Amino acid sequence: MIVLGVGCAMLGRLFATLLYLVNGELFDGFNVGMLGIIGSFLFFFSANFGQMDSIVDDGSPKFRKTRIIALAAPLTVAILWCVIFAVYGFNEATVWGGIEALFLAMASYYHLKHLIIEDVGVGLIKSIRSYNLLALVYAALCLMEVIVECLELPAYGPITVCVLECAVLIAFIPVLERGMKKWTT
Repeated sequence: MIVLGVGCAMLGRLFATLLYLVNGELFDGFNVGMLGIIGSFLFFFSANFGQMDSIVDDGSPKFRKTRIIALAAPLTVAILWCVIFAVYGFNEATVWGGIEALFLAMASYYHLKHLIIEDVGVGLIKSIRSYNLLALVYAALCLMEVIVECLELPAYGPITVCVLECAVLIAFIPVLERGMKKWTT
């Protein structure tokens, strides 16, 4: 699922790159490339939600503190989006940035939770901590991209953020593969 998420994100980035090369600018607000970003976070969320999470968190009071601390990630996303909305008002960029932030917040909860939760003895969580850290960095960069778009910086601002996002995305698979090898050996 993570490979599919990376594929979605890369297709979204490819669309944005081609749009910029053809038009010389990115459109404010919605574009098809945003569906790639939203899709990537849906895949990342799906990879962590449900069965994976139930392996590491049985819902007992033992993990209540971890669940509460993990709420810091979506809360941070919500606060940043509210600040963006308060500063830049109701426009297409903030609305679509907010929709992207919703899916980003859902995935970031599980990334932070699986980064800090106690391992379940088989080493699964320890083996994917690096991936979860990278996923949180990617989420932060996606939020930064929304902020940069709202600031209407010259082209080098969004391009720099997108290059950093792509570098993190490229690192996802090798980092996850290395972690899975540690877990299975």
